[in-house]
Amino acid sequence: MQDSNPKDSQSQATTQDNFAAALRGEVPLRVGDVIQRSWDITLRALPIMLLGMVILFLANWVISSISAQFFPVEEETFNLVNISGQSILSGLLIAPFTAIMTLMGLQNARDKKPTVATITTALSYAPKMIAVAAILMTLMAIPGVLLFLLFGSSGTFFALFVLIAIYLQLSFTLATPLILERQLSVSRAIFASVLILNKQMLPLIAIYAIFTIIVIISALPLLLGLIFTIPMSFNVIGVIYNRLIGVPEETTTIETTVTEES
Repeated sequence: MQDSNPKDSQSQATTQDNFAAALRGEVPLRVGDVIQRSWDITLRALPIMLLGMVILFLANWVISSISAQFFPVEEETFNLVNISGQSILSGLLIAPFTAIMTLMGLQNARDKKPTVATITTALSYAPKMIAVAAILMTLMAIPGVLLFLLFGSSGTFFALFVLIAIYLQLSFTLATPLILERQLSVSRAIFASVLILNKQMLPLIAIYAIFTIIVIISALPLLLGLIFTIPMSFNVIGVIYNRLIGVPEETTTIETTVTEES
């Protein structure tokens, strides 16, 4: 499969193993390249990703219903415990289904066509996906509680909490891909993701700032553009991973051998 400009090397997948170099901060992350590459592969991979979206939305509906049974919230009352319980349970249980879209994004970024098998492969990592989500929630909750004790429900509290939450979300971006493709343990994947992305935080922020603008614009015509930009968000993750980390060395060797034999 080819992108919109096959002669441009930046429109092609990264095929070497850059993991060690990425850990040292030696691999550049180009903002324009990531956005353009993500856009291109979304154009050609949209049908299979829409299937993943349908699965994700259905799973979210079922999980929300289950969470509401365990932590019922009446419209007339504000029950913070049950509201928090719903949010936490939903966040944990939806993580394996979000991994389906993440794995599709990884495969798209490598110019590999996702298949139905992608769904079962992603779901096989469900315990690790739930663990990553639990750790991320915990790391958000700890400073959240401390900030609330210091500032109460003030504007300062909300501003600082949002900044911390954004930083943690960005730092964890590669944790799921590293588990799915490199089969790293949860702790190693999180550590590697934080280490790599803290060396790329400025271009990472720029990528997501531009992508946020794209999402806002796409949502204007009756939210129809989200049919494209939601799948694109997972391709952005795939391209960031592919550009920084590449593919495992043994995979590169196998694919090269197959190409030469064919």
